[in-house]
Amino acid sequence: MSNELITHVLSLAASRRAKVLLVGGDSSLSYDAIIRIPNYRDNEEGKFIVKVKEDADRVSREAIVDLIVLSRVSNSTPIIVGINYGDEEMADGVAYKVHGIYAVGIRTFKRILDNEGGVKFVKDKGIVRASVKGQLLRRLREDRGGMSLGDLAKILGVTRRTVYEYERESIEASERTARILINIFNEDILNDVNLRPRDEEVINEVREREEMVDEDIKELLPSFRLYSLLKAHTKVAAHSQSESYLVEDKRRVSNEVFNVAKVLGVGLALIESDKRDVEFLESRN
Repeated sequence: MSNELITHVLSLAASRRAKVLLVGGDSSLSYDAIIRIPNYRDNEEGKFIVKVKEDADRVSREAIVDLIVLSRVSNSTPIIVGINYGDEEMADGVAYKVHGIYAVGIRTFKRILDNEGGVKFVKDKGIVRASVKGQLLRRLREDRGGMSLGDLAKILGVTRRTVYEYERESIEASERTARILINIFNEDILNDVNLRPRDEEVINEVREREEMVDEDIKELLPSFRLYSLLKAHTKVAAHSQSESYLVEDKRRVSNEVFNVAKVLGVGLALIESDKRDVEFLESRN
């Protein structure tokens, strides 16, 4: 099933004229494909680092930290594409929280690639919620013949105070309430889920990755923030305010490493520790 799923994901991307790199055959890696879509939004490209897993809940924490690190360095979106989340089939239009990144089903991933409206719902710790556009809700409510907070609260089956907090955007709506709001006002009443990672859940692991980098590499790249990678093509990723690189031993660099850097849109820093030398190769887009 995994190979079939990967093939399906790649075909979805290829049909959208995306630049796609399939990472061949090593399921132990943190990612299975890297996808770049030109003119994705506001003349900016979309970059996705994709892990394909039938059960999205079974992606290891080590792999997820790798994905978060790579997304920082390459300004991309890490995402898991699967069919199930634990014992349940993944619902369309719902992003499932997995240790700071998101997992989606195939239909939802297709929508993301097409940039056709965002994902509106998040499932985290068994609960589905959505973020309401508070100012828009207030304006649309008042435009409906001066509908009061109490009037809308009665329709939604919540308290007046709850509607007030939605309009302040201080709380999220339950799935049931959010779907009623969609029926009343349309889907635009909800914010899109920001699929970029929030690393609060793994912040300690990310810091540990910085501490794991060899001192020799730190000395060769003193102006960069460095992270160790555990399940990627290179062992270290580096970035500063203006530059990003994958770091590799010059004697061991492979064509696949060049390809990964190219599709991620980052450079390569090739090191020779014994010569205390670094060769910087810019991204070859």
